[in-house]
Amino acid sequence: MTRLLVDQKNDDSTVVVAERLKAIRTVTGLNKKGFAERAGITEQTYGPFENSKRELSLLAAKKLRKTYDLSLDFLYFGVISDLPSRYIESYLKTEITDDP
Repeated sequence: MTRLLVDQKNDDSTVVVAERLKAIRTVTGLNKKGFAERAGITEQTYGPFENSKRELSLLAAKKLRKTYDLSLDFLYFGVISDLPSRYIESYLKTEITDDP
């Protein structure tokens, strides 16, 4: 199943936060390792956030905020108006496909 991310505003569930992380990483063109390490997070720490195995920690969110200019309101609640303009168009076109 494929769905657009636009419908996720104000949803702070672990799965939806993970989908936001995956989508924004896709927009940046980086793989998990590159995305995580650029922010000073190990791939082993970041992976469970994006795979919805763990809730996004505040420490990791702050590192992503600083590195990618992502607001905590966007990361946790999907407030798209807080997303940097360089990401908005691509993010809104991003679709998430559920793994079988």
